[in-house]
Amino acid sequence: MDNWGIIIYFILIGVLLFVGKLLKKYVPFLNRIVLPTALLGGIIGLLLSSVFIPGSYVIDVEVMTSIVYHALAIGFISLSLKRTKTDNKKKVWSTGMVITSTYALQGFIGILMVLLFYSDKFVGAGMLLPLGFGQGPGLATSFGRMWTDMLNGYGVALGASYAFLGFVFGGTIGVLAINVLARRKGVEKTKRYWDDSINKTNIEIDTVKEISVLDGLTVQVVVIMLIYGLVWLTLFLLEGVLLNLGNIGQTIFNLLSGFNFILGIAYALIYKQIVKKIEKKGKNLNFMTNDYMLSNISSLSFNFMITGAVLTITIDFLTEFGWLLILVSAIGGFATLFYVRFLTQKVYSDYKDEYFVGLFGMLTGVASTGIALLKGLDRNLESPVAEEMVLGSGTAITMALPLFGFLMLPSLGYGQSYEGIFELIALFGCLAYVIVMFVILMVRSKKTAVKK
Repeated sequence: MDNWGIIIYFILIGVLLFVGKLLKKYVPFLNRIVLPTALLGGIIGLLLSSVFIPGSYVIDVEVMTSIVYHALAIGFISLSLKRTKTDNKKKVWSTGMVITSTYALQGFIGILMVLLFYSDKFVGAGMLLPLGFGQGPGLATSFGRMWTDMLNGYGVALGASYAFLGFVFGGTIGVLAINVLARRKGVEKTKRYWDDSINKTNIEIDTVKEISVLDGLTVQVVVIMLIYGLVWLTLFLLEGVLLNLGNIGQTIFNLLSGFNFILGIAYALIYKQIVKKIEKKGKNLNFMTNDYMLSNISSLSFNFMITGAVLTITIDFLTEFGWLLILVSAIGGFATLFYVRFLTQKVYSDYKDEYFVGLFGMLTGVASTGIALLKGLDRNLESPVAEEMVLGSGTAITMALPLFGFLMLPSLGYGQSYEGIFELIALFGCLAYVIVMFVILMVRSKKTAVKK
């Protein structure tokens, strides 16, 4: 049975996703909270493993970490290859600033809690809070992997745990908030929260002979693998160059290796531009990009990533980081709740409650968590909130780039004489981000109120 190797882990994740879907569908309690099927599957797998049942199956954390690492990159490459056009003309900077300032607040709280109560730990243990809550398991586990040596080998598990607690916090507290707001607004409360896709796809078929799902799928997989092959080649070449530069070269290479998905996105965008230029010359390359297939590949990859990320949690990790995780997540979660509530009351003139539940869900889970909570007050998504949340998250990534720079500083100074200085720069850099964004939002909201 040695030749089964890694395929056993794919089978395990597949079975857990299937069981999670059944439970989510038929267990009343589970469909009354916002809990992704992939996360539920991971929880079930964790509960049945040796972490909670001595003598049960043991997860090879290194193998599972590799699955999570590659699934994240493949998912982002698939999304980047889609031809779907988005409307970027709308002004969604206020929503982007709300999102970015909340990231910064979460980062400030995470770093502060570690410095105050767990000064023997690397501050990355707190910096993973905004990545897990604000960005979800993808970036949290990616950064955790980069910092894993500084976190005693538990970086991926810590990132996954923050994302897990973020989902739970948003999915439970968010539903309670919806119930209160729905009663106040006189809106019928939502009784079920499904995590089915809200998108509809129309597939046009010209002739029966053209129905060939396998061929369409094969083309997309081949393109993705070619792009990911370029990512591997890039990292392979950079490794040979950077490792000759000593510790600084090793640090830079680890950083680039952790951002494999960003390299994948870059190559995917270059590929799209090449295809567009060829098509402008009259060549028909529609078969090279199938949005329907790419959406399903990305969904599959992200579901495997989420389930696998939860399975990286071990009993040793819980022993070392359990209380830190609970403290930082609890304070960060409630701070997010009250901060987002305050901002949405001040920044938006209409749909204040809808913006609150949607953004709170997004800033503790992922975009789909926010959409699911939003549907509790805006069942048919008739308000502009959902679209502005999605577009605002795009502007937030741009505005948050310097913030990610602050979060990287402590790892660059780790073990050096200036480590403490870099930690303080990261701490007050996050605080400065909160203050600047907050002031701009208040000024913009006052100007809008005066115009009205």
